[in-house]
Amino acid sequence: MAVAHQVPLGGMGRVELPAYGLADAEHQVEKEIRALWPDARVDVTDVSRVDEQGRIVEEFRVSYRIRTMVEVEAESLVAAGRAALRLLRERFAGSRYERVAWTVLGAAGGPSRSP
Repeated sequence: MAVAHQVPLGGMGRVELPAYGLADAEHQVEKEIRALWPDARVDVTDVSRVDEQGRIVEEFRVSYRIRTMVEVEAESLVAAGRAALRLLRERFAGSRYERVAWTVLGAAGGPSRSP
């Protein structure tokens, strides 16, 4: 019998993107990830220029960390973890963030008590 589980997930990745400056690059990553998964907590861990040539729009390399909780229906904690990972991989597929290295954080939170 499938039961609702809350699965804590984390992911890390790095992208290159054009931006008007360091702050714009950071904001763009946060905004794009939240557009893909609104409940995600995004921490930018590093922003650097790809090359040192000064231009109006520059290429930046941005490293980031994502944490979120995913609710899935599954028959076990292991199956819940797999289902949550599959759901996030599908959601991020086709975006510049599709290579996020996702992991289940600790044990899945067990059956949820959502109404």
